[in-house]
Amino acid sequence: MKCEPVFFQKVAVLAFLGNQGKPKTKDYEFVAALIIHRFCEKRWGKDCWIGFRIRPELSNSLPDYNSEREIGLAEIVKFFHGGIDEDSPVDFFIAKRASLTKAQGMAFQVKRFGIGRDKKDTDEIIAYLNSFSKKYSKANTNLLVCLDDWVSIDMKKLYAGVNITNFPFNRIMFTWVSNDMAHLREVYPQGGEEKYPMTDLFTVC
Repeated sequence: MKCEPVFFQKVAVLAFLGNQGKPKTKDYEFVAALIIHRFCEKRWGKDCWIGFRIRPELSNSLPDYNSEREIGLAEIVKFFHGGIDEDSPVDFFIAKRASLTKAQGMAFQVKRFGIGRDKKDTDEIIAYLNSFSKKYSKANTNLLVCLDDWVSIDMKKLYAGVNITNFPFNRIMFTWVSNDMAHLREVYPQGGEEKYPMTDLFTVC
């Protein structure tokens, strides 16, 4: 059964994290979604939605596309803590709000690197990235790697060591937090680096 995504406004995600978010859990994926949401709105110059795949058995309770009904916090808690489809190759979507019916945007798989590892250096993350070609089939999805504290990467060495032949994701992006700033770097294809104040991510304009 095909599992369609449900889209939320940024304010809904913020309400969930502020009232129901749990530290040291997969809720970091929602913070990662806020970073990419900021990136896409800046790049596209349009308001964006954040989408998640919901388990099929809960999908009947969702409003139709273009519905005016807002999803309340109780439903958000149910979806986010028990309704997210963990078997999906996509952790979240960012879609242009004006094109919601066609869900035009970007899909992301989120991984976390560093936590629980003795080695957090360039060789370790090269091996980590190269392992994905054996674990995943090719999909129209982007990889976002959240780097934990004390991860040290030599980008020149990384570019030389990562094997992009048969790499299953369209692009690789790194994100990390330093000095109250969220950093986002496009690794493959090689791109630039942006940073956003954390306060911007957790406020609604």
